[in-house]
Amino acid sequence: MQRWQKLMLMSAASSALLIYEITTATEATSQALAVLQYGFLACALIGLVGSLVMYVQQE
Repeated sequence: MQRWQKLMLMSAASSALLIYEITTATEATSQALAVLQYGFLACALIGLVGSLVMYVQQE
Protein backbone atom coordinates (compact mmCIF):
# COMPACT_ATOMS: atom_id res chain seq x y z
CA MET A 1 0.00 0.00 0.00
CA GLN A 2 1.39 3.39 -0.98
CA ARG A 3 1.91 6.26 1.41
CA TRP A 4 -0.99 8.33 0.02
CA GLN A 5 -3.36 5.38 0.19
CA LYS A 6 -2.54 4.91 3.88
CA LEU A 7 -3.07 8.60 4.52
CA MET A 8 -6.41 8.51 2.69
CA LEU A 9 -7.51 5.53 4.79
CA MET A 10 -6.49 7.15 8.08
CA SER A 11 -8.10 10.49 7.16
CA ALA A 12 -11.34 8.84 6.06
CA ALA A 13 -11.49 6.72 9.23
CA SER A 14 -10.87 9.66 11.53
CA SER A 15 -13.41 11.79 9.64
CA ALA A 16 -16.03 9.06 9.91
CA LEU A 17 -15.35 8.61 13.63
CA LEU A 18 -15.58 12.35 14.31
CA ILE A 19 -18.79 12.69 12.31
CA TYR A 20 -20.27 9.73 14.20
CA GLU A 21 -19.29 11.19 17.58
CA ILE A 22 -20.65 14.64 16.73
CA THR A 23 -23.98 13.38 15.38
CA THR A 24 -24.69 10.81 18.09
CA ALA A 25 -23.84 12.92 21.14
CA THR A 26 -26.53 12.45 23.78
CA GLU A 27 -25.76 15.61 25.71
CA ALA A 28 -24.67 19.08 24.72
CA THR A 29 -20.93 19.61 24.64
CA SER A 30 -19.19 22.74 25.76
CA GLN A 31 -18.41 25.34 23.14
CA ALA A 32 -14.67 24.79 23.46
CA LEU A 33 -15.02 21.04 22.89
CA ALA A 34 -17.31 21.59 19.91
CA VAL A 35 -14.80 23.98 18.33
CA LEU A 36 -12.03 21.45 18.92
CA GLN A 37 -14.06 18.62 17.38
CA TYR A 38 -14.94 20.65 14.31
CA GLY A 39 -11.33 21.76 13.99
CA PHE A 40 -10.15 18.15 14.04
CA LEU A 41 -12.84 17.24 11.51
CA ALA A 42 -11.74 20.04 9.19
CA CYS A 43 -8.10 18.94 9.44
CA ALA A 44 -9.02 15.32 8.71
CA LEU A 45 -11.09 16.31 5.68
CA ILE A 46 -8.31 18.58 4.39
CA GLY A 47 -5.89 15.67 4.80
CA LEU A 48 -8.24 13.39 2.90
CA VAL A 49 -8.63 15.82 -0.01
CA GLY A 50 -4.90 16.55 -0.08
CA SER A 51 -3.95 12.89 -0.13
CA LEU A 52 -6.47 12.22 -2.90
CA VAL A 53 -4.93 15.00 -4.98
CA MET A 54 -1.39 13.73 -4.37
CA TYR A 55 -2.45 10.16 -5.22
CA VAL A 56 -4.02 11.26 -8.50
CA GLN A 57 -0.95 13.32 -9.42
CA GLN A 58 1.32 10.28 -8.94
CA GLU A 59 -0.66 8.19 -11.39
